[in-house]
Amino acid sequence: MRSLPRALSAVVTAALPVTVAAQSRFELAPSLAVGQVWDDNLFLSPDQPLADAITRVSPGLRAGLRSPRLDVSLAYSQEGEIFAEESSLDTASARRAAGAALRYSGRRGLLLEAVQAYTATRTPGELVPTTGLDLGRRPATQLSSRESLGLPLGPRTRGTVRYEFVTDTIEGGLTGQTHIAALTVEHTRSERTTVSLGYTLRRLGSAGEWTTSHVVQAGWDHALGPHTWIRLAAGPRVTAGKREPEPEGELSVRQRFRRGEAAAAYVRTQARILGQPGVGSTESATVTLSGDVSRHFRIAVAPGFFRNRVPQADFRVVRMDTELTWSIGRSVSIVGSHVVAATHGRLQGDVLHNVFSVRIAVASPWRPPASGGASREGGLGEEP
Repeated sequence: MRSLPRALSAVVTAALPVTVAAQSRFELAPSLAVGQVWDDNLFLSPDQPLADAITRVSPGLRAGLRSPRLDVSLAYSQEGEIFAEESSLDTASARRAAGAALRYSGRRGLLLEAVQAYTATRTPGELVPTTGLDLGRRPATQLSSRESLGLPLGPRTRGTVRYEFVTDTIEGGLTGQTHIAALTVEHTRSERTTVSLGYTLRRLGSAGEWTTSHVVQAGWDHALGPHTWIRLAAGPRVTAGKREPEPEGELSVRQRFRRGEAAAAYVRTQARILGQPGVGSTESATVTLSGDVSRHFRIAVAPGFFRNRVPQADFRVVRMDTELTWSIGRSVSIVGSHVVAATHGRLQGDVLHNVFSVRIAVASPWRPPASGGASREGGLGEEP
């Protein structure tokens, strides 16, 4: 299965028309961010938290080739950290991220997308955002690949085939892998309503043990008005030959305002917790509120509740993310943020963790390619 992404990329490269190169343009976007972080519990201790101030420097570079039908981009970033007290933790590579993305829009509605990403970090919680888990400070890596092919099956019907692969490691934990193959058919019933039916095959493995599951899910997307959307999806899951009592499901609502947006979502699905043995389930209920306070100021608030169950543990997380952005022109911004998370269910005891940060970022304007095949699995293949 590992050879599939490489084989697909080779086929795509050979099939692209020569005329694309003649209409393309090259874009280069360097970036630099410098910030200060205050962490009140570096190692997630329930009774003896260790706090420190951290200076972060994060250079990055993006390069892209644009054309009417083809978008190709490469990205790399690296982050260094200097600690005020715990100087033994100083490093020039606290986080390294590299990614490549390809999007090709062919004739008659064909859409091909491929995204590859690699991240090495000392804050592994960022590798599993859909779980809400805070995994402390220890080295971890993640390599991911996502490919999708979409084709029209009729005037109002479209089919998409998708394959995803993730492998990750974490110090003191288990190496794990995830393989996902999915087929989805969407039918537009009206200007406001789209229905879908999908099948997903998952192979989740860690410590040499593999779990196979099959999911059939029906979906309904509806526009309640010009600025309000709702999505409902649900279906049964069969794991290791047995139907599970709790179905997979998703319910989300999004409302757009003149100067902002509000969204709420509930998701229940299968998960492999980074570094943990076995396969479990994850549930999340989240709300996101974002809006422009003025022409140059934007605020975003995102409270959430997460529950992650694996054979050996039951983690419950209450989390709140707050971010305020001051944009100075098109290329400069100052961002202040606060993240607070309370984790229950850890063997060492319950943990409360606060992280405050302020950073100034300078980046050349960058237009990401529009995505027509975004994954609903979460946490896979994002560009750095």
